[in-house]
Amino acid sequence: MSESLHFWKTTNGHSYRELARVREGQGNIARGQQERVLTTLIRSEQRRLDRTLSVLEFGCGFGHHATYISQLSRVRYHGYDISESMTAPLRQEPPASLHPVEERIFCGDDPLAAVEGRKFDLVFTVATLVHNPSERITGMLETLGQLVLPGGMLVLVENPLMPTSVWDASKHPGSWLHAFADLLPDGWDLHHGPGLVDSHDVYVLKRQGGKGRRYFQLLGPEAPRDESQPLTLEALHARATPRLLEWASRASKSLSEPAANLEAQVTELTEQLAVETERFARRQRLQSLSDDLARLRSSRVSFPDAPVGYTPQSSPPGFIHNAALDTRWAFDLPQFGRVMQVFHQEWHGIRAASGYLPGQKLAITAERPMDERELRAAIEVIDRSGCRSVLVHGYSNNAHDLMVLLRRAMGSSVRILSLWHGSTAQFHYTSELDCFTQLVELKRRGVIDALATVKPGMHLLAKDIFPKTVINLPPKMSEAERTARGRALSGAALIPTPNDWRKNFYTNLFACQASPHIKDIYVTASYRLPESLKGTRRVHHVSRPSRTELFELIRRCDIVLNASLSECQPMTGLESLALRIPCVHGSLSLGALDAHPYQRLTQVAGVDSVEVVSSAIEQLVSLRERTPDELVKMMEDYEQALVAEAVSVLEAFVQS
Repeated sequence: MSESLHFWKTTNGHSYRELARVREGQGNIARGQQERVLTTLIRSEQRRLDRTLSVLEFGCGFGHHATYISQLSRVRYHGYDISESMTAPLRQEPPASLHPVEERIFCGDDPLAAVEGRKFDLVFTVATLVHNPSERITGMLETLGQLVLPGGMLVLVENPLMPTSVWDASKHPGSWLHAFADLLPDGWDLHHGPGLVDSHDVYVLKRQGGKGRRYFQLLGPEAPRDESQPLTLEALHARATPRLLEWASRASKSLSEPAANLEAQVTELTEQLAVETERFARRQRLQSLSDDLARLRSSRVSFPDAPVGYTPQSSPPGFIHNAALDTRWAFDLPQFGRVMQVFHQEWHGIRAASGYLPGQKLAITAERPMDERELRAAIEVIDRSGCRSVLVHGYSNNAHDLMVLLRRAMGSSVRILSLWHGSTAQFHYTSELDCFTQLVELKRRGVIDALATVKPGMHLLAKDIFPKTVINLPPKMSEAERTARGRALSGAALIPTPNDWRKNFYTNLFACQASPHIKDIYVTASYRLPESLKGTRRVHHVSRPSRTELFELIRRCDIVLNASLSECQPMTGLESLALRIPCVHGSLSLGALDAHPYQRLTQVAGVDSVEVVSSAIEQLVSLRERTPDELVKMMEDYEQALVAEAVSVLEAFVQS
């Protein structure tokens, strides 16, 4: 015990974090499995309690689990560890979601004293109890139980179940394999889940208010309290016996080959030396970024950073990490917990698309060049975040510099991906064609690992492009945020598009004027119209609304108009879908989704025909009037199908 305690108290958390990343890069998939299990368990408890969940990680270390759990909506994460040196990265460079860090991360020999009387809905450990001898486990479980609120839950992701506790010297500095079923305190239930995580089992413990112990099969992390499959202690022993035989085989080999233990220690130290060498080299590369940046900017062709029609802000920050605007409506999917979405603060549609995706968020500016200090700080944020994939949306001078310098600073330890949100219709702007060409060149040079688009068929332009179409996600809305079923029609329509040829603003406007169902038209674009064409409908001009204001405006309308001439999955269509307000749009070409009744209903072929668009308005508003629940159900089903397809393609792209 003293040797193990000394090891963890003296281990450098920064070095151990790097070592964990190296091992994961070598094919250790357990981390991702742990993330999925813990996130699903937390979400299950959230649904049960319907409120913000307080969570404590016992043995938080350098903060791997803290990074993604603290960013889950309606979760207040806390961490405890006995080792200050191991928690140094987390305390010195906490994610924004952990501020103030002194109220969320605790250190000390006594966990009860360290947390100062706090209790939590869910307490969990991951490979922490294995460092303690068997005679301490029952007492430690009782202590952990004192940290759990009444009715709460204790979750252990620890060694595979054993029929008896044994010492396993095959790993440096060694660890205990515990018989948790036998060590369970009196008055507790244990739900045992084998096979959910490589090399570990999952144990869900809860007080049952009586005497004795009860055992159940853990059916899955989505059902941690299910008691439909009780187990006996004897059945658990029988289940655990093969693990004991495996341990005996390893122990026998270790005794017959004493040099193997020494060799294992040498291997461990060699790994640590390699990690420290790479950390030093990375720091050196970061220090030399100013020279790299000067060479980049002296040799490249200049492209306009802002898209056509963009109105600049004044003095934006170089980057913003995990802004509330970019995380509030994002999907929480654990398999993307190590993805950093990078996009531009000023490009509203792409920022919305990126913000609804799962993962961490880094909003860089496109309005002015980021200086060397800002680029270095952005790369350090990516490094500290633990993200192993960086997905850059769109292209600008700053995006180019960030990708090139990130590759030079971090090498192959990070995957750099790029997602193009435009189409070939925009290539009549020379700058758009040149920017897309630059991305293809970066892919061919190895700066970018993979390049994809949101417009179908773009892979036909170059073999370097991912063949599947990446599909944008709608915002993740709670039921309280959606439009209430059965709301009376307001006679209002929203045209949230800018006034340019591609967005086809005037056709949408005249179609609304021609519809007898529409009395009020809300527009966000500036336009000029002669008196003879103004019509009798009331037109309300709304200055560019914030995201929250836009959602409120959509809720007040019966229909949204986005029948554009060239479209790459309109975000307003996805936002109105989430709010259960139909949106008229042009052809999307999303494969199997094109056959869905809702897409067929809202998609029009003649987007430049006032008559066709007006007819679509009539059909949708009439359906809302006659059978609102039927329309809502159709939209719910479409959203479910779209999200499933979008997540599947995104996962394939990130792993490509």
